[in-house]
Amino acid sequence: MADSTQPTSGVQTTQIETMPPRPRAPANSMPGGTAHTAGGEKVDGEGPSYIDAVRTLGPDYYLNFHKRPCVRDSQLQGLAAGFAGGSLAAIIGKPVLIASNWAVATWCGVSVVSYQVCQYYRSKEKAGIKQAQDLMEKKRANIEAKKEARRRQREEFDRQEEIRRKEEERRKTWGYWYEKNVKFW
Repeated sequence: MADSTQPTSGVQTTQIETMPPRPRAPANSMPGGTAHTAGGEKVDGEGPSYIDAVRTLGPDYYLNFHKRPCVRDSQLQGLAAGFAGGSLAAIIGKPVLIASNWAVATWCGVSVVSYQVCQYYRSKEKAGIKQAQDLMEKKRANIEAKKEARRRQREEFDRQEEIRRKEEERRKTWGYWYEKNVKFW
């Protein structure tokens, strides 16, 4: 006789009562972390805010801002473009407030774009300098290796020359002549 829990078609079914209970928390969450690590849930007030980050930079960062590379040039270009944009708005016949907004918007836009372009070219230049330094180091190592090879070759030549000189001196002695020419047996 067939059992009522086992179907005769060959497909097994699972009774819900026999399944283990589902976990209440996600399995991939770490202690102290959030369940949604892919950005689904915000952290509750933890971590620094933008204001905290601005405060940590200190007054020297803001007082010496104009001394950083690319800032001065981008600000000068932005000022010129802002003057041109505000003047163009005034010539078109916009009210003073709108023309001022155009001037500030043009100044901000041109300054940011100019700064980013300058930074891009600086990074390219730094990469080129790094590549040139690496090339010079390889060339220096190559030159040092050639010098070392020449020094070893010179030492080997000097050693061979010393051996040859000693052999010449030995041949000039009476002992050499005696060993070579006088045979008793």
